[in-house]
Amino acid sequence: MKFNALIAALLAVGSMSAQAASAPLLNTSNFKMFDADGIFMGGAAAPKLTGFINEAAGTWGVASTATFFSANWTASGGTLYTPGTYTVSTIDPGCGASVACGGDYTFTVGANQLGGMIDFAWGTTTGIDVLNIWNVATVGLNKTFTSTDVDLDGVVGIGMIDGPFPTMNANFNMAVVAVPEPETYAMLLAGLGLVGFAARRRKAA
Repeated sequence: MKFNALIAALLAVGSMSAQAASAPLLNTSNFKMFDADGIFMGGAAAPKLTGFINEAAGTWGVASTATFFSANWTASGGTLYTPGTYTVSTIDPGCGASVACGGDYTFTVGANQLGGMIDFAWGTTTGIDVLNIWNVATVGLNKTFTSTDVDLDGVVGIGMIDGPFPTMNANFNMAVVAVPEPETYAMLLAGLGLVGFAARRRKAA
């Protein structure tokens, strides 16, 4: 195999391997719901979460065995948003014109932040849209995603505009094990390939 082809193959393998891995959430991750006055809702403690956040793929997901107001909940279809300004509709197909059907969120994700939208289902009610904007920080081997006060109303999170919890703020705070970016894996593999190639050249000489 020619030298350039070898390096290209190594880069491709490294990139695919890194993007296929989703970082697991740590036990410090939690779900918190506040009303419009900032009062914690749903129980005596914030439920712990499991799930993933995959920045390379732009997806995330969370789950918990803890109930919320005595009903099970799930979340699906998590989408991530990098720095920028977005307008996202929360109106589901077939929904009528009621306030509970939702509307548009316009939000800005700043530097060192990440946005996340996810579909929340509570009991038999589905299609509840939850938006979070997180401050992102790396501390040691952990990368934390901490919910912020998106609309600057003094309550962490942003009031939901559809579903059975209007104006309540749902927050998913997460901490993951920091994993190297795809480029890091690729550079490592390319470096190993160069060392091997150089050794073979010296041996042949």
